Formats: sequence, C-alpha cells, structure tokens
Amino acid sequence: MRIAMAGMPAAGHVNPSLAVVRAWVERGVEVTYHSAEEFRGPVERTGARFRPYPAGTISAGDIAEATRTGSPLRVVTRILTATESLVPFLLAELDAQRPDALAFDSNAAWGHVAAASAGLPTISLMTTMMVGSRELRSMTIREGVHFFRAAAADLPAVRAAKRRVVQRFGEHLFPPRPAFPIRGDVTLFPIPRWMQPANPLVDRRCHFIGPTLDPVAGDQAIDAELAAHLDAAQPLVLVSLGTLHAAADEFFRTCFAVLADLPARVLLAVGSHTDPARLGPPPANTLVRRSVPQLEVLRRTAVFVTHGGMNSVLEGLANGVPLVVLPQQFEQLVIGRTVADRGAAVVLRHNLSNRPVPPDRLRAAVERALTDPAPRASARALAETLYDDGGAAAGATVVEELLQRSR
Repeated sequence: MRIAMAGMPAAGHVNPSLAVVRAWVERGVEVTYHSAEEFRGPVERTGARFRPYPAGTISAGDIAEATRTGSPLRVVTRILTATESLVPFLLAELDAQRPDALAFDSNAAWGHVAAASAGLPTISLMTTMMVGSRELRSMTIREGVHFFRAAAADLPAVRAAKRRVVQRFGEHLFPPRPAFPIRGDVTLFPIPRWMQPANPLVDRRCHFIGPTLDPVAGDQAIDAELAAHLDAAQPLVLVSLGTLHAAADEFFRTCFAVLADLPARVLLAVGSHTDPARLGPPPANTLVRRSVPQLEVLRRTAVFVTHGGMNSVLEGLANGVPLVVLPQQFEQLVIGRTVADRGAAVVLRHNLSNRPVPPDRLRAAVERALTDPAPRASARALAETLYDDGGAAAGATVVEELLQRSR
C-alpha cells in the first residue's frame, strides 16, 4: 500500500504527524511525504520518503510571517496562493507514485484539491480542535473588535486568492464550507477527545487518537550551559510563545523583572525573531535562548508559560506540568480554557485584545503554579488520560481500514 502525504510546513503541524507516519511505515505502508525542504530530516527519520515542495512555493518562514503580521485570514491567503502552484506539482507526483490514498494536513488546501482531482481517498490530519460558533461567542467585545478589525483588512486578499483557485481548478474541487480546517474521508485528531468542544461537524469520520508526540523528531542538542541550568536544584519555569509568534521585547523584559526574585530558574525561549542581546543582561536566575529542545526541557520543568498552541499544551500536560497560557490567537484561548476548566492551567488573555499582560498578573500566575500543589496534581491526572485513545497506532488502524474499504 502507498500513501502520499501533503504536509503543512510549520513545526506545530509537522511534529504531530511524524509518529503517525512512522506507524504507517512500520505496518508496511510506503509513505512519500511532501513538505518544505527544512523538514527533510525529521520526516526521513520516520522511514518515509521525502519530496520537497518546489522552492518559492511555501515555507515555514512564509507561514510565520503571515501569522505575525496579520489576522488568520492572512495565513489563509498565503495557503491559497501556494495552492495555485502546488496542485500541479502534486498531481505530477501522484501520477508518478500511484498512491492508494492521499493524506494532508487539514490546512493544506493543495492536498485536498489534488486528491479530489485524482479521485483518491483522503486522510486529513487535524492538529487541533475544531472551533465553532459557540466558542466564537465567548470573545469579549474588546477581543472581537481587535479580531474583526484585523480580519477586515485581510478579507479582500483572501477573497481574491480563493477566486483564483476556484477559477483555475473548479468550484467542485474546492473544500466544502467551512473550508478550513479541511476534513477527509477520515480525519485523525492527535488530541484527546475531551479537548474537542461539541461541534456538529465532528461525525463518525472523525477519530480522536490522542497525542502523537514524537521524541525522535527533535535534533537539537543540550549543550553544557543549558544542561547546567536544567540540572540546578531550584524548580524550572519555561517561557516560550512558540515558533510562529513574535513576542515583543518588552514582554521578555517583563519576565526579567517579575521572575528575577522567584526561588526558581527561568528559561526564556524567545524565538528566531528576537535577538537576546537586545534584551539586555538577564537576571542571575534566567537563561535566554532563541529555541530549546522543548520535549526534553519539559521533562524537567515545574511551570510552563506558553502561548497555548496545541502541540505545546499537550507536551506540557504529557509531562504533568501546570500551564500559564498567554494565547496569541483565539483558538489558543479555547485550548487554554479547556485545560483551565480541568484545573491544570491559568489563562491570561490580554494579548488577544492587543494589550500587554499586566506584570503583577503574570507574576501571580507563575507563583501560584509553583507553590499550589493543585494545578500540578491536575496536570498529572490529565497526563494519565492522554494516551487512552491509542495514539499513532490507533491512527494507523483507522487508515488501514480506509484503504481496505477503498480497494
């Protein structure tokens, strides 16, 4: 059996797919994984064959730039623009490979269009929950104004991009409403079922398999300085707002100020767009890095200050770490609140209305997570449930059944 995979070139989308792809390979499936060149190493370590997207079509940098500079509609515009180039590329690949099915990330519209054009069964990998109208109604007025003002600025571009895709490939090949995230003949959710709010679009084709964290995916070593910081006696506070979001320098300086006198070590992962030297000298208890091997660090972490991306949240919970969630997108607010409702997180939602998180609120949230045993107990209790749905192996079984039905 053969599966072609059309990936979304972003770490938060590629990483959850790797264990699933490895499970397919281990069951004898020939997998060809298409993504941006920068993900070749992690993909090839699964045993899959890697095929790069043509240069200039789409990259992790493109997705990050669209995320940082606009509303979610700007990301959709970038995806649809890439779809114009990637559908012909994928159709040529499919013609050469003759796969039995096409798997795609739920945001990779080019995968859906190519599969529909080729008449192939589809497997969607949806790396987060589906957010519906009930969740949108939980926005505050201030958050709604900020969100819709940004979206309005990006609306003409996304409409034009959709029109070009439809004119070129046909309305019948475009994903049905709601277009994003895109479902398949089967849709795999690498999240626990309890994280999905009630939604009429979640039907028998949707399979919640639980986290598919892949410890083999990372290739970032722990150097001597980081190892010494991790191995010190005091508890560790990890602060990271993810690979796609650029926190302002002022946020990290706030962390310097409010966390400096805590009886804890602090590790700031500031991202590729922040120069640590620009922040000034850190306090004695603080180490600043552009990035860290997150799974390995979380095994030694007492509190995780995070943007609330699904991958980061699941990695934190898998290690029984209480969370302080600073959502940068509405979906991350929904994720954070779902965990907070179960006692394992505190959510500070100020950034969603373009306001800085008050220093005293940040300090209080971190201090409580360090000193109150209840959030850690809740996180550990959730950790024990994360893998109840079978993980990547369960996903492989779902796909095997689809392929057998499609013969």
